[in-house]
Amino acid sequence: MTQPSTSDPSVQPAVVANSDVEDATASALNKAQQLPQSPAIRHPNFDPAKTPIDPARPLTDIPEPVPSSNRQLRQIYKKAAPVPTKDNAKLAAKLSKWALVESEPFADHLALLSAAQLVVLPASFYNNHSEQPLLPSLASMTLLDMADIQAALQAYPALTRYGMAQGPQGPRGKITALSEHRYDADELLNGDYADDWELLLYPERFDSGEGSLGTDIVSCSVAAHALSQCETRKTINTSYSAATLCQYLRSYLLSQLQIVPLRRQQYRQIRLFPGHVIVAAHYLGWTLQVSDEGECYFNVSSRCSLLSRYPNMSDYAINGWST
Repeated sequence: MTQPSTSDPSVQPAVVANSDVEDATASALNKAQQLPQSPAIRHPNFDPAKTPIDPARPLTDIPEPVPSSNRQLRQIYKKAAPVPTKDNAKLAAKLSKWALVESEPFADHLALLSAAQLVVLPASFYNNHSEQPLLPSLASMTLLDMADIQAALQAYPALTRYGMAQGPQGPRGKITALSEHRYDADELLNGDYADDWELLLYPERFDSGEGSLGTDIVSCSVAAHALSQCETRKTINTSYSAATLCQYLRSYLLSQLQIVPLRRQQYRQIRLFPGHVIVAAHYLGWTLQVSDEGECYFNVSSRCSLLSRYPNMSDYAINGWST
């Protein structure tokens, strides 16, 4: 069988067309192989294919905006660590806080920090109480009435916002001895010079001693809102004092700043003292036990959310300094 001649005009266009398609395909493949894949980071200072940015460049020389960091991370880790779509239980266990606490590398890290006296963790740090839910937000709080506070003051005439008054050496005298800073009350309403944790966990440092418990409606309402979700026990080995419960309430209040940041300035002005805890306990009908020293104790279940999910910061030492 004879091959068709390339000089045949009927065959020449088809051959030329096929060769053009092959050349175009080969050219596209060569270009695809030569062109580098789009990197996750396209900034000139990190792209070897581009000239680094000159720090002394004119203001008119504006580089291309850096892509979103989230998109960069997805491009980097989409192949290295794909997120499994199955076995969600195993994934949740792998990402669990308590799985991290029980891991050996984390235990070694904590041992190193403890040996260097950079952190002191109480024994309760290793107790898993995550089954208890967090307390609801303050957005669902119901305000007490001044008559509720007045009822507690009538039942306990010696009650102040700092606890039971016991003369000059009573609770107020102790708090006065702890006070280290004095600031203008008006500045507290408008300034952010004090950290949130210091302002809420240690309000006695910024307290001027003015005002009355009968007008602390918001503080008493916060205490009643949190304590109303705590269970009391008739038989209990240890009781919690009003001052101790106040520490947990302050931690709860501090957590609300992160949950509702729009109300941060309002929550920063709430001062919680043992007297507010006593008013809330009386409002809830709790049994109040008063010692000879004027300390008030309550039988509260240690498994309640307030005591298991929020820390008592007086038990912690941060960066080697006791709080």
